[in-house]
Amino acid sequence: MVKFDIISGFLGSGKTTLIRKILNSLDSSEKIVLIENEFGDVNVDREILAIEGFEIYEISNGCVCCKLKGEFIFTLKQILTQKIDRIIFEPSGIFIIGEIFDLFKDPQISSECYINSVTTVVDAQNFSNHIQSYSGFFKSQICSASSLIISKTQLLLPEEIAQIELELRMLNENATILAKNWTELSNGELLDLVDKKAVLMVNNIEHSLSHDFKSMGLRTSKIFKLEQLESILEKCKNGDFGNILRGKGFIKSDNCFLEFHYVDGHYSIIESTGVMTGIVSFIGINLQVQPLTLTFLTPS
Repeated sequence: MVKFDIISGFLGSGKTTLIRKILNSLDSSEKIVLIENEFGDVNVDREILAIEGFEIYEISNGCVCCKLKGEFIFTLKQILTQKIDRIIFEPSGIFIIGEIFDLFKDPQISSECYINSVTTVVDAQNFSNHIQSYSGFFKSQICSASSLIISKTQLLLPEEIAQIELELRMLNENATILAKNWTELSNGELLDLVDKKAVLMVNNIEHSLSHDFKSMGLRTSKIFKLEQLESILEKCKNGDFGNILRGKGFIKSDNCFLEFHYVDGHYSIIESTGVMTGIVSFIGINLQVQPLTLTFLTPS
């Protein structure tokens, strides 16, 4: 039977970073396939993982828990015709995990593949905001997890992390909770997330939640200086392009590509290697798609 591991988490929590860590910890003899689901119409995370040579199937421009269910089932059945050991699935940040259990009622899928683990990444820095503002999506991901891993713990005080752990335990009594600086995670701890026998909780939250989010994604050859990119992200922070929850991408600069990540008013920019083209993606509420698009396409 093929193992099916879900790595979930709200927008910008660090799912792709965790997947890279897990992939580097797994047995190299395992045949592993990734399924990437991006809410927008371009997939930046796919670009990140493809650089490292992993086999990836992409499902974009929607969420597989609603309008893309059929495409997901088709893709999964196609993958299962191969000789593989494990599938790692990264859903969009606004995915309702409980919906995935229904998909595994398909007899063809359930006879060849089983849900091995559900790991939810919880963003410590934005925990309070997410649980108040996006409670339905957030709680679905927490309540259905077999493991909960808290990211960005280095940005908070120990007592703040302890409070988050307490609130997570109130929502999920059975999950393993890992609250540790990710740079200190051992291979054994990472493997436990996906292969430790844990209780999977079927989340009964009805999928009545509406996706009131908009997305914008594009590829661009425009060249930016670091200061220009910082100015754009400051405008995002100030609400000039709507309420942006998540932004990410690679932008061509003078002598390199700049990789940026934006989450709820916090952003980072680093130099990146191995990138061949500029690509950006943004998700938000009341997203000003046209001004944002022009910003990344119009020559300076």
